Amino acid sequence: MLTAAGLVLYSVTVLLAGPRLLPRFTRQGHSPKLGVAVWLTAIGTVLVAWASAIAFFVIEVARHWSHPELVVLSCLDHLHGLFAGDHGGTSQALALILAAAIPMGLIVTVFRLFRALTRLRLRTHDYAEAVRLVGRFTGEPNVVVIDAPEPVAYCVAGRPPVIVVTSATLAVLENDELSAVLAHERAHLAGRHLNIVSALRSLASVFPHLTLMTEGAAEVGRLLEMCADDAAARRHGSAALLSGLLSLVDAAPAGALAAAGVAVLARAERLTAPPTRRNRLRVHAASTAAMTVMVSALLAGPLMALLGLPACG
Repeated sequence: MLTAAGLVLYSVTVLLAGPRLLPRFTRQGHSPKLGVAVWLTAIGTVLVAWASAIAFFVIEVARHWSHPELVVLSCLDHLHGLFAGDHGGTSQALALILAAAIPMGLIVTVFRLFRALTRLRLRTHDYAEAVRLVGRFTGEPNVVVIDAPEPVAYCVAGRPPVIVVTSATLAVLENDELSAVLAHERAHLAGRHLNIVSALRSLASVFPHLTLMTEGAAEVGRLLEMCADDAAARRHGSAALLSGLLSLVDAAPAGALAAAGVAVLARAERLTAPPTRRNRLRVHAASTAAMTVMVSALLAGPLMALLGLPACG
């Protein structure tokens, strides 16, 4: 039982400390890929901790339900007493309600998350299909031009995904700038950034009061823009990309990733003054250490339980 309690304690610790500590590793964008990995590790381990805690709780209750002699000197001794009614009918009823409510809460949460993901996926796929119907295809693969007065470029998930640019974008961007912006959007598609952002936004909608989820969705979105910036700058140079970004506006639909949609000023500063090798190494070491600590703390309790080490003296 201490295993489940330890997993819950771990999740609470990360939920409280994560939003305060993680931005220190990721705010400057010195290593955006590692920054994304740190946030995903924090959020992922919290979700795994919740699911594992429920699993251990249910398994332990089921194992000891009819064999009270096995829980002597065990953490489940008191719990078994509750379920058996040794502490009164009220305590027994509360324990039974708890045993039913925890798995039910997990089922409801998974359903809400699945529904949010499905709705967002359908919305973006429908939008991508509509764009392909009304837009004009160019010589570039999966690039569609739509008539609009705002200079905008963004990518939308679909089958296949599509990169949307407006007629105003073609009018204001030079060829090298347009190539850099398109490379930025292709980096999003190649890295499946849309899937990551959609999943995190859905989590944030299911857990709107958990700062780790809401801030994580925003921060990962910002870091993924920097990852796409790096990919485009390697191919077309920082100057062309920066000039192209500053010529665009943020007017992408929900579920899309726009080249100029997130933290343009911070990204512009980063493109004009790239991080030094020393800063990248420092962030790399700190991020790796943070992920190692989180994964090790998550696995410690379950490994002890699986190896048969006593949870209680």
